[in-house]
Amino acid sequence: MNALSRTPLKEEPTRPQGKSYLFFTQFKAELKGTKIEYANAYSQSAAGGQSDVPLKPEEFTIGESTVTHRDGKFSAQLSKLTVIGRTRKDEL
Repeated sequence: MNALSRTPLKEEPTRPQGKSYLFFTQFKAELKGTKIEYANAYSQSAAGGQSDVPLKPEEFTIGESTVTHRDGKFSAQLSKLTVIGRTRKDEL
C-alpha cells in the first residue's frame, strides 16, 4: 500500500465572514423581458449573527433592467447581489 504525501496548503486571504476567492472590479446584472422592482448590492453577506452590509448607494446604479457598478466609485467589494423583477404575464 502506498502512502500519499501531503504538502501543507498556503494560507489564503480571509475576510471576517470567510475566505475570499473572487475579486470584482466591475459588475453588471441584466434582467431580460422584465423591469427591476427591487435591487441591492452588498459588500458583505450575513454571517455570525451579523446582517448583510449594503454597498454605498453611490457605488452602483439601478436602471430599468440593469444593475451595474459606477466607474470610479465602486470599491471592488461585492459579496452579494439581489435583483427582483416581475414578468408582465400572470399565468396559473
